[in-house]
Amino acid sequence: MKKLILTSVLALTTLSVFSQRKYDFDVPLRAKSNEGVYEWFIEHLDETSGSLVNQIFKSIGVNTDNIQWMFPTDLLHVCHKNGWDFYSENQYIVNTKDKNIKTIKVNESENKLNHSLFHLSYIHKDGITTLYLTEYY
Repeated sequence: MKKLILTSVLALTTLSVFSQRKYDFDVPLRAKSNEGVYEWFIEHLDETSGSLVNQIFKSIGVNTDNIQWMFPTDLLHVCHKNGWDFYSENQYIVNTKDKNIKTIKVNESENKLNHSLFHLSYIHKDGITTLYLTEYY
């Protein structure tokens, strides 16, 4: 039993360390820069979902090499730090079943950010992955 527990702990530690060495983070929320975040998402999504993420970025004219990621927990801090009082927000929703991209304007402000910031989340339920890409601009 001790050997099984020790083997499990070593395996989990090795996987975590490998992931952190490859991307310098284990999950995008803990990334210190934008480098590797897009690749991490594409690697962790199935082929259909990854293709849909690419379609969303293509439809809104964003080069995937220049994505600046934002996580909602940091949004207000970053906005206030940079003197941005207002921002606009679009949400793009698509699932692997119907593959139709739905765009929702959540907030429209007269003031704009210097560049778009993105947040991607996804839910996998009953064999269908639903992707939520939020653009703050």
